[in-house]
Amino acid sequence: VVSTQSTAVSREINFSSEQEMKRFRLEQRVYLNSDILEEWFFEFGYVIPGSTNTWQNIIEAAATSQMIPPSLLSGNVVIETSFYDGNDEISRSKVRIYYV
Repeated sequence: VVSTQSTAVSREINFSSEQEMKRFRLEQRVYLNSDILEEWFFEFGYVIPGSTNTWQNIIEAAATSQMIPPSLLSGNVVIETSFYDGNDEISRSKVRIYYV
């Protein structure tokens, strides 16, 4: 559930790996219906075997005049997040967003 009163969203990813990863990265796509609304690509880089790591970022909202109304977004937005080591996919998840 996402609040429509926020001017920024902070997210934190905690991850652990038993194995070395040479090029750990994330690809995230935000779909409105089936159209890509936004794409983000993040490079974490080298991950030490047996380590636990934290990564955080803040995404600031666009100006109110540039925002799509929550009533059009709610239930129609899917965030797909994929993690890779180089070109090898490690995991993929999809989350549908509802605004209240």
